[in-house]
Amino acid sequence: MNVYHRDIRQYIGKRSVVRVKAAVLVLNEHGELLLLKRQNRDVWGLPMGNLKPGEALEDTASRELWEETGLTADEMRLLELVSGPEYMKKHLGGDEEYYVIGLYEATGLRSAIQLSMDAEISLKFFNRENLPQMDKITIRLLDKANKAKEAP
Repeated sequence: MNVYHRDIRQYIGKRSVVRVKAAVLVLNEHGELLLLKRQNRDVWGLPMGNLKPGEALEDTASRELWEETGLTADEMRLLELVSGPEYMKKHLGGDEEYYVIGLYEATGLRSAIQLSMDAEISLKFFNRENLPQMDKITIRLLDKANKAKEAP
C-alpha cells in the first residue's frame, strides 16, 4: 500500500473505497499474452496499477507498463472501461476496494523485458490456449478484451 492510499485509510477506516486503475494487455509477435506474478502471490495477472492524483488514465497505463515490465509502447488503445461489484477486492484485513479499470492494449512495444529487473515480479509470455492460474479480475478483463476485439 502506498503512502497516498495509507493516508486515505487513516481517515476513512474500514469503509469501502473506489480506486481507479489501468490494466495493460501486451501480446508478443506470436500472440502470446504477457502476465506477471508478484512474489507474495500464487496467481498471475496483467500489468495494472493505480491512477495517481492529476494523472491521465492513459498515462497510468504507460507508467505501470514501464514500472512493471520495462516496456514502453507507442500507443495505448482503450479497449474497455469496466466497473461494478465483480471488480471488487476484499483484503485480508477486511478492507474493500471497488475498482474502475481502464483496460488498454499496448502496441508498438520497445525495450527488452528484463526479468531480473525486479526480484519481486516474475514476467512471462503465455500461449492464450494454456494460461496459468490468474486472479479473478484478470480473468474478467481478458474476457472483456476478447469481446471488445470481436466487436465490429
